[in-house]
Amino acid sequence: MSAGKQLRFEDLQPHVDMLCDALENKGASSSGIPNEAVYHCAQKYRDLLALVRYNRIDYGTMSHDLYILQEYTLDLAKNNQLYRVTKIVNALDIFIRKEYNKYTN
Repeated sequence: MSAGKQLRFEDLQPHVDMLCDALENKGASSSGIPNEAVYHCAQKYRDLLALVRYNRIDYGTMSHDLYILQEYTLDLAKNNQLYRVTKIVNALDIFIRKEYNKYTN
């Protein structure tokens, strides 16, 4: 990287599908999470992202849904890879909020 070029936050953004694959422990982004209880939460994040991209959800509802989904996912994870699952759901939260801003501004 040249001395004049700076990394932007967008350059470091992971894709929701990669994060969901990690949550499901499949594909090239498998995380090693052997907890099948959290696997179905990945589709819930994908569904929420679709609502954002089709502009069918307001910010308050999206924030509430993200909070509930995060708590639900972490509750299912219990102590099984909790640190790793927490990092994934936090990244999903950030990315989906950025997507919301991109599609509404």
